[in-house]
Amino acid sequence: MAIEIRQVSNKRERKEFIKFAWQIYRNDPELNKYWVPPVIDDYMKTLDTGKFPLYEHADLAMFTAWRDGVMAGTIAAIENLRHNEFHGDKVGFWGFFESVNDQKVADALFDAAAAWLKKKGLNAMRGPVSPSMNDQCGMLTKGYDSPPVFLMLYNPPYYNELTRNYGHRIGQELLAWYIDQKIIDIARLRRISEHVMKKEGLSIRILNMKDFDGEIERIREIYNRAWESNWGFVPMTTKEFDCLAKSLKPLANPHYIYFVEDRNKRTVGFSLSLPDGNQALRHVNGNPFSPIGLLKYLWYSRKITMVRTITMGVLPEYRKKGVDSILNTHIADYGGKHGVFASEMSWVLKCNEAMSKLAKVIGGKPYKEYIIYEADI
Repeated sequence: MAIEIRQVSNKRERKEFIKFAWQIYRNDPELNKYWVPPVIDDYMKTLDTGKFPLYEHADLAMFTAWRDGVMAGTIAAIENLRHNEFHGDKVGFWGFFESVNDQKVADALFDAAAAWLKKKGLNAMRGPVSPSMNDQCGMLTKGYDSPPVFLMLYNPPYYNELTRNYGHRIGQELLAWYIDQKIIDIARLRRISEHVMKKEGLSIRILNMKDFDGEIERIREIYNRAWESNWGFVPMTTKEFDCLAKSLKPLANPHYIYFVEDRNKRTVGFSLSLPDGNQALRHVNGNPFSPIGLLKYLWYSRKITMVRTITMGVLPEYRKKGVDSILNTHIADYGGKHGVFASEMSWVLKCNEAMSKLAKVIGGKPYKEYIIYEADI
């Protein structure tokens, strides 16, 4: 069977690149049970190198594989200049990987990404990262029996075999923690939270939607400081953060976004959780902005029963003082009062013992696992 690699060069081909995933998941009843189609318009913007702010310091190429004239797979190769400047290495990335269960097709896709990255002077590639570490990343290895939550990836189990067989090794392992708020000892959490606030002179408040831009800047500043030593982290530019905030604003519930302040009203920590929009997006087939899609999305949004804590940041000088207990108490309290008794904390590096300890303390279980793979090129 002849395998041909083509590079995506226009808007029509970009949409074909995105829509290929339907062939993988819709044709497999088991995968189709849990897969949540990506929002096509969002992916079109993310993959638009002329408009998406990431590409002010990055470059991307998209490739499709064709087997006997029929599309059989996709991959994107990404050069992130800020990553390599920040970490002092020469790593490239690959993402948006989809493939039929054919090693030759997968090999051809990885070869195309590797060749493009090598021409950029890079000596290793890492993925899936779609398209940056601040977006969707990690290949699912455990937890196929439930849908992914908002902005987390889902893939067939055989993708791991295709990736490993090509020569990839484990770069990092990621965890998603499931927290059943019905079994949380909320009274104990409240006592701890109150003790910490009194001892440290702290207070907590929700997001002020009237000062949305200012609130986003406070989150960005703490996020970049709190996460700067984490593996793979790259500080987000103001444009990147503003773009992300704009895309998430329609989903934001101020009662799931908290700020902890000191005696001088300086923000020392925050927690960003969002309702699991995937519970509604599952029903719109990638088109929530069409008339029917919007109606379905609004209808199913009323029945969301889970939140995802995407990120939590605390200034270095306030770490290990229990600030996280204040944040978790209020997330659980509000959720419980409004019928939301489940949450996912994701993603968390498996080697991050502090975050894993925090998740365990509030009754969390690591129910999904992911791998970011690496290979020399």
